[in-house]
Parts: sequence; structure tokens; C-alpha cells
Amino acid sequence: MKKDYKINFAVFYILSYAIFSFASTKFTPYLSDIGYSAFQRGFILSGYAAATIILQLLFGVLSDRYQTVKKLVVVSLCVYGVVSALLFATENAAIAVCFVLVSLSGGLLNACCGVFDTWILGCREEIRKNLSFIKTFGSIGWAIGSMAASLIISLFSYRGLGISIAVIVILALLNLVVLPDINRIEARSKLSLTDFRQLMLDRRYMLLVVILTLMYSMVIANNCTVIDKMIDLQASDAQISMKWTMQSLLEIPTYLAGSYLLARFGGLKLLRLSSVMLTLQFVLFAWAGSPSVIIGASALQLFSTPIILIASKMLILEIAPEKLKNSSQLIALSIFSGVSPLVIPVAAGYLSEQTGFNLTLCGVAGLGVLSFLLIWRFGRLASGAGRV
Repeated sequence: MKKDYKINFAVFYILSYAIFSFASTKFTPYLSDIGYSAFQRGFILSGYAAATIILQLLFGVLSDRYQTVKKLVVVSLCVYGVVSALLFATENAAIAVCFVLVSLSGGLLNACCGVFDTWILGCREEIRKNLSFIKTFGSIGWAIGSMAASLIISLFSYRGLGISIAVIVILALLNLVVLPDINRIEARSKLSLTDFRQLMLDRRYMLLVVILTLMYSMVIANNCTVIDKMIDLQASDAQISMKWTMQSLLEIPTYLAGSYLLARFGGLKLLRLSSVMLTLQFVLFAWAGSPSVIIGASALQLFSTPIILIASKMLILEIAPEKLKNSSQLIALSIFSGVSPLVIPVAAGYLSEQTGFNLTLCGVAGLGVLSFLLIWRFGRLASGAGRV
């Protein structure tokens, strides 16, 4: 009987997502701590969005050409560990240095999150069928890491956090040794200009990408602008970590129920529900007068990121041409998970300084309203084509 490696992948996800949360949840507090303004923080954080787009496309091409994901993961984790350790040790570095280090650290962790899923989906069926189960442990790892990061900082400072990332990277790599690589195939599709052109001419596909970009922009604002408001409200590092931990834990039941929810309601209804809940969440964020209210409103994470990710994969799969099933996923992911972090931190940082956090968060809530209207339009186009 072949080993399914479910536990090995689960452990790998816990360790990896824990160290990803170490950096991702502390980018904004760390940059604030060393003296950067909201606009400067937004500028620095926007760098990893561009890195995410480039790295996701690069990893897709390399994995397709060389028929390996495991080797890419090894290299990526090693670079991530070194870069993150350097980042949290450079308290007096120039803004250009912080920009480069944050771009590499954030770009690698975002790209790896997508590559990990691609890795599992590329393995044999026994492993592939456990994707939702394994992703649950990613959320668990993120929750543990969010709380552990605050403890590490309080005991050993941010420099200690960087060293901890490097150490856990080594542990993750040791666990990775026994994991299988993707199945090699001879007949494989490659990204080309023709593929891009065909997808860009598909109105349903492009509308769905716009919708996902708007909704993911709200997720990004939650990760930066909402944290900025918590800092402005004098939130402690423990309270910020509590927000991240709650969000991560609440993603777990959604991921576990993902297959059932898709079968029961369909991707379109789930996406519509998510847009409504995201809008409500940001109205509450704007109204909040204390960190505790923001933490409470974060409970609506149950309906945001997990639903966006699982519904988007299914909807893209349903509308994409058969020969573009793989590239359509990759291109969409690169756009909506790359463009949003590229634009939102800078735009929201600037607006926050000019109009205040509350008005900025109300503006972000408006993106949820717009996405809801566009989802209705997408449903009309999709039903007219006899799909979704």
C-alpha cells in the first residue's frame, strides 16, 4: 500500500505557515516600530506585490519546464529564511534596503503558499484528495505562529524573530526530505502569448478576475490598513497577534467544509456571500473605537479569504477552456493576489494620512458593494453561456 504522506504534508504546512505568519503579521508593526509613516509603510509593502506576481509566474514556468516543484520549494524556503532574518536585523537600514528585503520575504511567502497547493495537486490522487485537509493545518500553523511571534519578540526582540524563522526553515526542510515530488508528465501545456490573448478576450474570465481583485484588495487592506488603525488606537502587540490568530483559526472550519459548501451552494453563491460579509466587516472596522471591536469584527474572516480562494478555483475551472485549465488558474492568481498588494498598501496609506483611517476603511467597504454588483453581472454572463 502506498504511503499517502498526509501527516508529513500537514507537518510541513504547519511549520511553513507558522514562519510565514512570523514575517507577514509583523511587517507593519516592525516598520512602524523603526519609524516609518503609514505612507512609507504602504510603499514598502507594495514591493512584495510585484515580487509575488513575478515569482508566481516564474515558478509556474519552471515547474512546468523541469517537472519539479519540490526543488523550487527547497530553494525558496532557504532564500526566505535568510532574507527574513536579515530584514528583522536591519533596524537602521535605509528605506531602499527595507523595500528590497520586504519585497523578497513577502513575495516568497505569498508565492510559496500557491506553489505548495500546486505541489499537492500535482502528486498522485491519494495525496491530491487530501488538499483541503492539509490546508487546514496551514491555518493552524498561521494561528500558532501569530501568537508565538509576539512572545518571541517580547523575549528576544525582532532580531530573535528573524533567527527563529531561519531555525524553523531548517526543521521544515528536514521534514520535506521524505515528501514526493509532482508526477512527471511528457505532454504538458506551457504558458504562451496565445494563451494570454485567448483568456483576455473571454469576458467572463476577465470579469471574474476583476471581481477577485476587488475582493482580495479588501483582504490586503485588512492586513495593512486595519493594522495601522489598531496601532493608531494604541493596540498592544498581543492584541494585534490576537487578531491574526482569530482570523487564522476561523479559516479552519471553512476549509474543512469547503468541498461540501461548493457542492451544496456553488462557487457563485459563496462568492456573493463573501462580498456581503466583507462589506459588513469593513463597516465595523471603520466604526470601531477600540482594538477589541476590531478583533471582534475579525470573526467575519470565516466568510472571506477561504471562500474567495476555494470559490475562485472552482469558478475558473468551470469557465476556462479545456486546454487552458492550468494556465488560467496561474494567470488569475498572479493578477488578483499580485495587483491588490501592489496598489492597496500605497493607496490606503496615502488616503489614511489625508482623510483618516475611518474614511479609508469606508472606501474599502465600497469595494465590497462594487464586487457584489459585478458578481450579479458575472452570473448573468455565465448563465447565458450555460455554465456555472
